[in-house]
Amino acid sequence: MGYTSNNINALLCFAALRRTNSGAWMPTSLHPMPLPFSWADQERHLVGHLSALIRLDTSNPPGNEITVARHLSRELSRSGIAHKVLESEPGRANLIARLPGTGQEPPLMLLGHADVVGAQPGGWSRPPFSGEVADGRVWGRGALDMKGQVAASLLVMQLLAAHRIPLRRDVLLVVTADEEAGSRLGAYWLWENHRSLVEAEFAFNEGGGQRFMTPGGPVYTVQVAEKGSARMRVTARGPGGHASVPRSESAVFTLAEALLRLRAFAPESVLSPTARRMLSTLAELHPGAGAEAIERLTQEPTWARAHSLPIDPVLREFVVAGMHNTATPTVLSAGHRQNVVPVEASVVLDGRLLPGELPDGWAERVQKAVGDRVEVSLLHGRVSTGVHDDPELLRVLGDTLAAHEPGARVLPYINPAATDARAFPDTKVVGFFPSASDADIMRLIHAPDEHARITDLMFGGKCLLDAVLRLSA
Repeated sequence: MGYTSNNINALLCFAALRRTNSGAWMPTSLHPMPLPFSWADQERHLVGHLSALIRLDTSNPPGNEITVARHLSRELSRSGIAHKVLESEPGRANLIARLPGTGQEPPLMLLGHADVVGAQPGGWSRPPFSGEVADGRVWGRGALDMKGQVAASLLVMQLLAAHRIPLRRDVLLVVTADEEAGSRLGAYWLWENHRSLVEAEFAFNEGGGQRFMTPGGPVYTVQVAEKGSARMRVTARGPGGHASVPRSESAVFTLAEALLRLRAFAPESVLSPTARRMLSTLAELHPGAGAEAIERLTQEPTWARAHSLPIDPVLREFVVAGMHNTATPTVLSAGHRQNVVPVEASVVLDGRLLPGELPDGWAERVQKAVGDRVEVSLLHGRVSTGVHDDPELLRVLGDTLAAHEPGARVLPYINPAATDARAFPDTKVVGFFPSASDADIMRLIHAPDEHARITDLMFGGKCLLDAVLRLSA
């Protein structure tokens, strides 16, 4: 059943409205948007969507995202939603669906990726691609990253179509390939080859929605920017020979000393407007000693002060990452035989850069930190430039969260990881898929026994649809 004229009037007039600079009317109510259906009836659809998506093994490599694209295509066809499946390479498929609006405002995109990181059965209590539903959870690789949000985005599109909700902007569903390996065959390829199909003013993506309980009430992260990258190799060289003769100047020892210097390195703190806004919000939520420590940090930002903030440890990690460039050792390489001292030893550093920071400049600073007995070479890098902290958008997301959890607030932050947002420079991409559980559950991303709680899926789906309606209906 579609909306009647009375339904539409209620939808548009249920709350106080405020006119934005663009001329659009935005609802400011702290109540959920009225809907012509019950969310309780939608749980089986949302759980079924996610379970089916998990059962499609899209480990990247090789990806094989065509399986997800075909599944979504069948679902969208049943709902009469126009869509395209576009392959950048055989099997590496991207899907674009569109619900047309009046065109009064530019499109809104629901963005997600179909690929997942690989999973070995060892360490899992349930098969990683079973999509099993048990104990109030949906189990399997991709449940959190990010097939749960894709499932919710699909349901949002189906509900908008089924109830013929009038829209003042087109709403897009874009599901990409290759996000876990750099987005080249997915989001970048779409932007470079089919830009007109994916242009949008706003996009809701992964990277946000972690919930933290603070002394001042609950707060949810919203990604408004993400870091760039600087992959580096640190190489040490030294005399080789038979391993029966100890060599204190071996390449391995030299590399180890360089890594100890890196561990002790305290990089310069950068207090960007986004970091300052994040700290201001946290100060309001942590009265007393917490606010005092945050105030000291804003007046004299240092690595040590950021690490000692008396707040939730995971939240503190976000603060530290949002104020500093980082370099983390990942892959060690040395030697080829057990009885031969290697002449070379190296380690790859995964560097993450604040928006605007240059990879070669960071490599030079890392070189100074580890000393001149090793060589730091830049393998590749990417500059992050986009910060999408649009105040009207953040206000809408704040109203949405407060409508579903009274007193909740948004916490704009810089995501230390990378997402498909990197490929859409002209779109205000934000990470928004709120979880009803505290942020600890996010540690299951890329880990054994990844799963999504059904209550979190439902909460995220409700907030996602509500935000879409507030911006589009």
